Amino acid sequence: MTNLSPEGTLSGRDESSPRRNEARLTIVNGLLLALVALAIVGIQGLARGEASVEASVRRYAQAVSNADLDGALAEIAPDRRADWSDWVRSQLGNVYDVRGIAVRSPSVLQRVSQRAPAGPFEVTAILDVNRDFPEDFYQPTTRVPVEEFEGRWYLARPLLANG
Repeated sequence: MTNLSPEGTLSGRDESSPRRNEARLTIVNGLLLALVALAIVGIQGLARGEASVEASVRRYAQAVSNADLDGALAEIAPDRRADWSDWVRSQLGNVYDVRGIAVRSPSVLQRVSQRAPAGPFEVTAILDVNRDFPEDFYQPTTRVPVEEFEGRWYLARPLLANG
């Protein structure tokens, strides 16, 4: 026969069971937290290419604004610099103010299903050009492919150049 204690629990029941359940839940929560931390670290590692491309766009715009031909060409893929040097030279002195940057990369699903390589493939930049000069001011949006060369990401062509 089973007797109820004054608290309404069964007498003779193992009281350590709730403690074991709490310990299990603590372990499961700890494992889930560790998985979330690993996912965050993994995503940050995968986003390095995108951050590199964004920095390259900003450096290119600053170099053009400062009339720094070598600095601007340093952001163009090495095998394409000679093709674009005259065009970049014609842009020197324009004031490029970067208003927005979007870097496109294949999603995890695309990488798995289509075997797309990881890393960025294109950047879109929104610029204000020559804002302080009303007669020369315009606001273009430009899309430029990017490519990796010896572990570094470069613009395949200058911003605003037609491909």
